[in-house]
Amino acid sequence: MMSKVPGEVAELLRGFPDVDMTEQAFAFLTVDTGGYPHSALLSRTELEPSADEAVLFAVVASPRTRANLRRTGTAGLIAIDGTTCHHVKLRMAGSLAERGILGCVFTVVEHKRDDLGIPLQPVRFHTSTDLAEREDWPRTLAMFASLRVRYEQP
Repeated sequence: MMSKVPGEVAELLRGFPDVDMTEQAFAFLTVDTGGYPHSALLSRTELEPSADEAVLFAVVASPRTRANLRRTGTAGLIAIDGTTCHHVKLRMAGSLAERGILGCVFTVVEHKRDDLGIPLQPVRFHTSTDLAEREDWPRTLAMFASLRVRYEQP
């Protein structure tokens, strides 16, 4: 049964970060051609729930991750919040390729919330002007806009 992006996860992903901020890097998992897990780290610059949280938008630049997504249409996302680890299984419901990136629309297939009361430390990184330029954040924002036009309800 497909469900919405869980509210707790949507809160962690929503919004595009500014420069000079400490941000969580989210483990994004696909399966390679050999059947093994392939991991990538995505941030809020590359992940955004739709306004109604019905779908999750993702913008993927890595050629290997893009190829895995095109082949299988599935992914996993891991997000940490305090003592909680969220495991989200995703199915690609649509995609758009432009300017060397793949814009994806994912539905949530399953969400598992693990919380043993143990404080967890997410993978973190610091945003910078250099990072924004190397990752071409304006290109990513343009892709999010294209995805919203095509997939969000008015």
